[in-house]
Amino acid sequence: MTYEYKNIRMVHLETTQLCQASCPMCDRNMNGGDVNPYLKNKSLSLENIKHIFPESFLHQLDNIYFCGNHGDPIFAPECLEMFEYMRSKNKYLKLGITTNGGARKADWWVELAKLDVHVNFSVDGLEDTNHLYRQGVVWKNVEENIDAFTSAGGKGDWTFLVFNYNEHQVQEAERYSKLLGINKFIVKKSGRYLTANLEKKEQHQAVFRKGLGQLLSKPKNINYRNKELEKDINLIDSLQTFSVVPKCVQKKEIYISAEGFVLPCCWTAGQMYKWYDEPEASQIWEFINGFNINALDSSVKEVMESGFFKKIEKGWSGDNKLKTCLVKCNNKFDPYVAQWN
Repeated sequence: MTYEYKNIRMVHLETTQLCQASCPMCDRNMNGGDVNPYLKNKSLSLENIKHIFPESFLHQLDNIYFCGNHGDPIFAPECLEMFEYMRSKNKYLKLGITTNGGARKADWWVELAKLDVHVNFSVDGLEDTNHLYRQGVVWKNVEENIDAFTSAGGKGDWTFLVFNYNEHQVQEAERYSKLLGINKFIVKKSGRYLTANLEKKEQHQAVFRKGLGQLLSKPKNINYRNKELEKDINLIDSLQTFSVVPKCVQKKEIYISAEGFVLPCCWTAGQMYKWYDEPEASQIWEFINGFNINALDSSVKEVMESGFFKKIEKGWSGDNKLKTCLVKCNNKFDPYVAQWN
């Protein structure tokens, strides 16, 4: 299968870098503390969306889901209007969004339900625990918004990220999700217990917004742990022996950031702005430099045909493999897929 514009059927879209939350494992902030200093708090506008997604491209696609690396899509000022535009051009298009659900008013969620947008609510606990990871998210807002959405006929899932402090609430949360009209309750087993140097760890350092420290520990129940992270494998020593099996090619997918940048996936895009690295220090910049990968300056088609994507493809084999692709899309170690098993 060739990785070309004409074959793309799915787009992972980051509509904004804005969010009210400060989740410790999110690159938007520094372990839950201050905001990543390299972010520009960008949001795509409706006009940007019309430029990036002309009608011909929308008819080519099967699926667009709003998520991203740094923001919550509902904070894009024209998020609802973006969905309205896409739905008006392709009534068969699968539209989805991942959100913490803690913003916008109830009537906004009613309008979203009318557009047949599938919502994945990221809710990691109940009233007394959700805020420990989703810092800044108000529980009352989450409840009211989920209820407004499902009562209006909206279809949604509840994804529950399990830690040691909320693992005792999984069954209770699943029961409550049914009362709220949620279609599917999903237990997520974090694959992020790895250091930047690919060393496995049992805890993740987190910082409360008020400056107090805490540790996010793995759940004690083995059934809630990511089975790939339990493997006896030294990633640092083994990495170069792995083969890259790119998920973007299998899914016929690209990623578009809130700045308009077009990359194969959220993981390659996520390497652009690591708060613990110097600007442009990551390996991904070796592939970006020399190309204009911003679809707002041209088009998705022109970016994909510029040579940048061919250079990325070359990074899937040979001596200078792209480290991100080796870690996220290899044939031996996949904590991402294991999050959902």
